[in-house]
Amino acid sequence: MKYKKVLAAIDFSDSITDEVVSAAVHEVKCSDGELFLMHVVEKEIPLMMVEGLIVPAPDLGTIDKIFERLESKAYSKLNGIAARLEQEYGVKVHSIVEVGEPFDSIIEKAGELDVDLIVVGAHSKSGIERLLMGSVSEKVARKAKRSVLIVRKKKAE
Repeated sequence: MKYKKVLAAIDFSDSITDEVVSAAVHEVKCSDGELFLMHVVEKEIPLMMVEGLIVPAPDLGTIDKIFERLESKAYSKLNGIAARLEQEYGVKVHSIVEVGEPFDSIIEKAGELDVDLIVVGAHSKSGIERLLMGSVSEKVARKAKRSVLIVRKKKAE
C-alpha cells in the first residue's frame, strides 16, 4: 500500500525518535508523498507546594509564556529535522506543533490533514505505569480511523 500523506508523531526522546522518523521517511519515499512531523507539547498545569499542600501555580501569564517557549523550541527542533530530511532524502516535510493531550492531538491532526498513515513510537513502560496511564501509541492505534504504524526501539545486538 502506498501512503501519500504520513503523519509522524515524535517526542524528541533519544530512544525512539530517529526510528519513527526513519520509518515515516521510508513510507513517504515509496509513494513520493509528503511527511508531516508533529510534536505535542503536553499541557499540564504547573503545580507548587504551599504549606504542605500541592496547588496550581497562580500566575497564568507565566504559565502561558512557558508553553509559548516550549512550543517555539519544539518548532525549532522539528524544522531542523525537516530541513535535514528534505536535503538528505528529497521528501517534502511539514512541521506541526500542538499543545494538548498527545493522543487526542495526534488523532485530531491526522483527521484534519486527511493522512493515510500515522507513525508513532512505542516506549517501554512498566506494567503498573502502562495499566494506569496506557501509552500514547496504544491509544492512537485504538482510536484512530486510519492506519497506524507503531515503531519499537531496535534491540542492541
